[in-house]
Amino acid sequence: MRRLPQIKPAPVIAAVVVLAVAWFVRPIWHGVAIFFWTEPIVWLPPLVLLFAGGVLLRRSQRSWSTLEDLRNGVRPPTYLFAFPVLAFIAFIVCAGLSAPLVGRAIVKHSEYEAISGLPAGGQVRLVPRDVAEVNASSAFNSPTETLTNFRIVNSSDGLVWTALRTPQGAFRVFSKKSQGIVKLDAEQTSRQLRQVDAELQTAPGLQITDNLRWQLLKRRFLIRLEEPVGIETSEGPRIIVPYLKYKGILIRRPVIGGVFVVAPDGSIEDLEPEEAARRPELAITGRLFSDTQARRVHEAYQYNRGLWNAWFVHEDQTRITDTETNRQPYLVDFGAAGLGTQWVTVAEPYGRAFAASAIFLTDATTGKTRIWRVPRRTSLSGNRRALQAVRAVSIPGVDFGDAPGTGNFRVVEPRPVFVKGRVVYLTSIVPTTSNAVSKTVIVGAEDNKLVAIFDNDRDPQAEAKTMRYIETGQVPTEALAPGATNDDDEADDEERAAGGGTTPGGTTTTPGAGGGSVEDRLDDVIRRQRELLREIERLRDGVRRGG
Repeated sequence: MRRLPQIKPAPVIAAVVVLAVAWFVRPIWHGVAIFFWTEPIVWLPPLVLLFAGGVLLRRSQRSWSTLEDLRNGVRPPTYLFAFPVLAFIAFIVCAGLSAPLVGRAIVKHSEYEAISGLPAGGQVRLVPRDVAEVNASSAFNSPTETLTNFRIVNSSDGLVWTALRTPQGAFRVFSKKSQGIVKLDAEQTSRQLRQVDAELQTAPGLQITDNLRWQLLKRRFLIRLEEPVGIETSEGPRIIVPYLKYKGILIRRPVIGGVFVVAPDGSIEDLEPEEAARRPELAITGRLFSDTQARRVHEAYQYNRGLWNAWFVHEDQTRITDTETNRQPYLVDFGAAGLGTQWVTVAEPYGRAFAASAIFLTDATTGKTRIWRVPRRTSLSGNRRALQAVRAVSIPGVDFGDAPGTGNFRVVEPRPVFVKGRVVYLTSIVPTTSNAVSKTVIVGAEDNKLVAIFDNDRDPQAEAKTMRYIETGQVPTEALAPGATNDDDEADDEERAAGGGTTPGGTTTTPGAGGGSVEDRLDDVIRRQRELLREIERLRDGVRRGG
């Protein structure tokens, strides 16, 4: 009777211990594991080639199995040496094809609802990200903490910037906890920072097992975490972290898999997307469907007509461009229009054009995507051209400079806003130190000209006037950009040219008669004086630069 081989217990015990330790510290290996889980199109073809070469090599060993065979000149078939080279080439080619193939898969499994028009208005932030970070950090008086994870969040009070309070120092990150979050009003350019105190047992920046990423990956391993966002609820601060799961076999596309909600005591809720959307305190934030995933959906639309069109033909192909490190999309609240919070992205046509070819709107809660295609005979400027339009206008006291470090100001973040059915860009002029918003400039997309300049550093009502403009489309006289006219002024001019009109007070006027109430005429005189003063300032600045 044949005896079975005996298994030595020591190696088995050692293997079990190694596997147990590897499983306990599995977040360390997450980067490698997620690559193999999400990118089979990259590593599987080279592996198949290497395996095929190994099989053929094994079979060919029958003719050169000994050293004596090798001494007699018997060698392995030369074609076997091609398999490692082919495997390397396959790895490079597949790695290059991965992003387009995943983008094509996203398009095929996503619905882009075509809309005939754009929603009116929308609540948009007036504070750019760079300014928010500088202002929050300068107002945060703590020698032992730093602010991290700046994110825009919608709340019952409007749009706010939030950040997490993270311990700083080589020892504090191991021994101390995060002490809560801060909130900065994103609709007021004056610094309004509020701290929300709560000791967070699990948070970004903490080490080792208190680290947020460590705890979340131990709950779900084969996922990809999106950026953590601090929010305030009626029960105190929470950290929400959307995560991606992957669908497909060889080509795996990312989809929102769920949302982690982390409480101060370290307890973690793992919610399905639909379950999180039913929670009002979470849905209002506009952070359940992440901005990065919305960007993936928007960028993937370039493959809507297939890879061949995207690579060679370029018919109706869109391209998303950015103007600074804070990339599109931008969060806009269309609550008044019944759409809620939306991620909005402006796309340009493929090539060197600077026009806008499409505008994407993705629901920040459900992920539903709408697209408005600019009609072929309609010309709208893109986001990059809007910044160029602002730089081209002489604004008193503002020097942009042609290169970094040469000017005192820069214009940033062209946020698309829809005012009375028209597309305009809301831009911010900020000092190079990014410590304030000096002016908010509106650029019309139809003619690429400035519509309004709101003087944030001098007018305490500039923010309210900006919001009123977005709602009504009316620009205060003192905020009119050089050469711009108000909609009501144009309508009044047409009426007067047709034979007279009626003022709100009921007084009949005739062309050239200077009619209207005394208040109307005084306002008109003041408006002309201000325009004359702006012209004098421009001439003065021109003389100084010329000298």
